[in-house]
Amino acid sequence: MWVDLRLLRNWWSEDVDYGWVVDAISSRSALGVLKVAIGFSGLAAPIIGLLTVLSPAGPDELFAKALLWLLIVVGVLWGASWWVLPWPSERKSLVLVSVADVCLTTVCALSPGEVVRSVGMMMLLIVGVYISAFHSPKILALHTIWSMGAAVILAAPLFRDGHVTSGLIMLLGMAATVVVPPGLQFCYWVLRSEMLSDPLTMLLSRRGFDYHSVPLLARPVPLPVGVLMIDLDRFKAVNDTYGHSAGDEVLVCTADRLRRAAPAGSIVSRFGGEEFAVIVRLPVEAALDAADRLRRAVAEPIGSISVTASIGLAILEREMIGDRVRNQHALWEVIQSADQAMYRAKQQGGDTVVIASERRVEH
Repeated sequence: MWVDLRLLRNWWSEDVDYGWVVDAISSRSALGVLKVAIGFSGLAAPIIGLLTVLSPAGPDELFAKALLWLLIVVGVLWGASWWVLPWPSERKSLVLVSVADVCLTTVCALSPGEVVRSVGMMMLLIVGVYISAFHSPKILALHTIWSMGAAVILAAPLFRDGHVTSGLIMLLGMAATVVVPPGLQFCYWVLRSEMLSDPLTMLLSRRGFDYHSVPLLARPVPLPVGVLMIDLDRFKAVNDTYGHSAGDEVLVCTADRLRRAAPAGSIVSRFGGEEFAVIVRLPVEAALDAADRLRRAVAEPIGSISVTASIGLAILEREMIGDRVRNQHALWEVIQSADQAMYRAKQQGGDTVVIASERRVEH
């Protein structure tokens, strides 16, 4: 089939880490430029509203004029907020998107002429482009439904009055909302997934681990978080004896085994070198069982090569999980604890699971 449905499902189900995207742009010193551009784009609606109010063909009703003036003020404040205020939080960003959708649609409904309405509809497309970069596919789907509904409502009078061509032009132009922002977001997702993946094993990289761990911690699940740090025992001997190509094969095979043996919903990553990291949301005993299952999976021979793994497990209790900043700090601490437990496992001979509370599971 020409469409990979599994790929589309993965894209649809992704929880976009809004904070990570903002931080990534900020790290390149591009956030200020983007704020200025968004602010200027936001002035389109109040300018259209002002021209409509001042136009002889504008609405005669007092209520319509008052509403347009209100929208002009809201639009100016909306655009100015991007210039004078810090970058909005995820919740504030969603509020700003919702305000933009409502204001643009209302201004278009109160403005005469197909040209003004078509320009306003294209502004909804720009809002969709913003959503595609910063928010999830589900949020983008809601915006798309809103935009198409607005286009149908605004085009209906054109068909009723016999302006079929103008109505079709508006609907065809608005159809770009259905294609362009989702297409852009899918491309963002593919590129982001590639950037966050380890090129050898196709597991998540260290950066991918950081990106996906924050949404996992934020899920309202009444379970602790378990971090497993996994290091292959005496891996250098494999490279020295069989060569680096064999070592790469061992890493790829190990990654595949970890991926298959890890509990559903886990985050599995190659942390660097021969070290891997796994995050699970399980009770402590179940996390220990999962760690031992991973240890046994790694220990299966790979042709003539046998490797084992030292695994350190540390638990982040549910009550320690909070906002994004707190989660990042707590996760960093629990990774360090799991890393220390993993080194104790290596000191005990390897092929062992050690939990940070000193409990041990041996082969």
